[in-house]
Amino acid sequence: MITARVAAPADAEAWRALRLDALRAYPSAFLTTYAEGAAASVADYAQRLEQENSFIVLDGSEAVGIAALIPLTQRFQTVHRGEIGAVYIAASHQGRGAAGALMTAIEAQAGALGIWQLELFVEARNTRAQSFYAKCGYVQAGRLPNAVVTPDGPADDLFLVKDLRRSG
Repeated sequence: MITARVAAPADAEAWRALRLDALRAYPSAFLTTYAEGAAASVADYAQRLEQENSFIVLDGSEAVGIAALIPLTQRFQTVHRGEIGAVYIAASHQGRGAAGALMTAIEAQAGALGIWQLELFVEARNTRAQSFYAKCGYVQAGRLPNAVVTPDGPADDLFLVKDLRRSG
């Protein structure tokens, strides 16, 4: 059974392994490089999981996906906003409900934190992810040219948003 939940420090080894898989498989989809991700120890990841709203997707006891929710609470005027990042589902579980479970868990946590606008960036070339996010109710609100520059050249990102007050 596929489930998603807030990750705990005990999930650090699995979270790190999935993060490194993501950075290796899709280098232009993330701001962190594989080398930067690999330089962080399991203890570093455990500390992050203790302090952040990070998520893990499980198929039984196997970790198959990750993501993070970053509340934009630095300013009073942005406390309603949260950014979703570091989204990754292992290839073996893409198209099997893992991403949907992940987004449901993130949106529930966002609501519990008083966040009603979720935002994310997706690589403009990643049409599969764009289609998934559209099915989840995210709409394009902008485009960031040259969001990242990889060895393959620059890549644009699309800025997507979802107003949780209008869902469900």
